[in-house]
Amino acid sequence: MRIIKKIGKWFLVLLGVITVFILIVLLIIRINSSGNEEPFLDENGTMLPNSIAMHEDMLINGVPQRITIRGKDKSNPVLLIVHGGPGAPILPVIYKLTGVDLEDIFTVCYWDQRGSGLAFNDNIPNSSITLANIVDDGLELSNHLKKTFKKDKIYIEGLSWGTAVAAYMVQKKPELYHAYIGSGLMANLSLSEELSYEFAMSEAQKHNDTISINQLKQIGRPPYVSNSKNTVTEAFEIERQIVMKYAPIKLDTDFNFIKSMFLDNGLTFKEKFTDMINSPESYYPAAKILESTAINMNLMRDVPELKVPVYILQGDNDHFTETSVAKAYFDSIIAPSKKWFLFENGTHGVQIEYPEKYRSIYINEILGK
Repeated sequence: MRIIKKIGKWFLVLLGVITVFILIVLLIIRINSSGNEEPFLDENGTMLPNSIAMHEDMLINGVPQRITIRGKDKSNPVLLIVHGGPGAPILPVIYKLTGVDLEDIFTVCYWDQRGSGLAFNDNIPNSSITLANIVDDGLELSNHLKKTFKKDKIYIEGLSWGTAVAAYMVQKKPELYHAYIGSGLMANLSLSEELSYEFAMSEAQKHNDTISINQLKQIGRPPYVSNSKNTVTEAFEIERQIVMKYAPIKLDTDFNFIKSMFLDNGLTFKEKFTDMINSPESYYPAAKILESTAINMNLMRDVPELKVPVYILQGDNDHFTETSVAKAYFDSIIAPSKKWFLFENGTHGVQIEYPEKYRSIYINEILGK
């Protein structure tokens, strides 16, 4: 009994220490959560005179959306990043922490699409979160960037789902853009999903992974349908988790990375915790709303031609947007010029996995410096 009391006493002490530690960490993060973007400073700590570091919740086609704009020199070309998902924006600080930073050679605009991330608003009806509206939002934003930075044209890069959104944007208004860049190309998601499922099942069988095999049998082959156990979104998530087991994105997620992300000033304390961690369902509502749209996307059918130079950056081991499907689309597309860059051992995040090669393509190929 005495031993049990001692264990209980030390458990309470340990619990108290952990609680105090968590409170201190939360306090530090709150202090470092002003919500102001970190400025670009010279070696003397003075802000670079022609730099920009800001974000705003602006109305685009009457709907509030978050844009973050960062660049060391506003005279640089403008690059619009169209995020993936649907409904999965990447925090701008991630680019800096993973070495993908292009903010010294571009004025970069990171855009949270309607219904996604910090652009989510309870007042936005689900019926307005459509591909057509997102494409029109992107065109409106592109015009805004052109006028704001006094540019004839801008560059546009799409990531995953964003490659399709950006392709529709460029198809509709090619005069707005210098070039189209696609990373993790979503060329025909329905076909890609079939191949992805085959990869996941093959790897699970090869490794005698009975749990994954049973999960894949339970959700069935694509196209997924809701059943008594899983929704379509859950089926996608189950399959993706198994793909990640056998073709993981090589992302540095050590303690220093996580610490730096949460100590970034660009988000408020509420945005970091209340919105992103405590309410993931409300943070990414567009994922469920647009799932049926995404599965029917087919650039081979819809966008056979782009009237600007095309650059595709693809991992040879990408089983989210299958590389063979992406290459087939690249081979078929009509464009003034086009270049294919294959990343050996790359998966669905080549810019994060191989930031030096990614950056060199921008400098030497896209900008031609």
